[in-house]
Amino acid sequence: MTVFLKTARFIGDLDDDFYRDERQRDVWNEASAVGFQLSQWIALVAAALLPWLVGRPGAWTALGILVAWFVVSIVTQLYARQRDVDLYATAKLWRPRSAAAAALYLVGVAGIFLRLRYEGQPFENDAATWAGRIVGAATVIVLAGLVLTWSRRRTQRRLDAEEALDALED
Repeated sequence: MTVFLKTARFIGDLDDDFYRDERQRDVWNEASAVGFQLSQWIALVAAALLPWLVGRPGAWTALGILVAWFVVSIVTQLYARQRDVDLYATAKLWRPRSAAAAALYLVGVAGIFLRLRYEGQPFENDAATWAGRIVGAATVIVLAGLVLTWSRRRTQRRLDAEEALDALED
């Protein structure tokens, strides 16, 4: 067992007798998933609102929240991967809730950037500047969607080819 897995088992107290009963373990895993998701949503909403409502202090707080959110998300995914569970193998990545989370994240990042980059009001730009920002953001979103679609199709073609090869071998 790797140091990472040992540390995760210690933090999660996974060797406790509580986890020996299968039903208790399943219910607790579901409850933990609900709690984890709730904390993720609270972090995203707070990070999206703080820079806009509180100003520079809120932007610094939101930055800390997003860094913590990111670290927790990555560690969770790494733990699953260490246990040979591929989160992306069966999950639908771009559901409405994923789009909402991405939107909250982007609103938070935009607020953090604008509040920390500009000393005065970041909104003292003319309409053309804002139009350029909006068009640029829309372009990035469309390009990201195209790259994601291309990547998924490429992965699906690879899986189909492997499946066809396995069928020929049988």
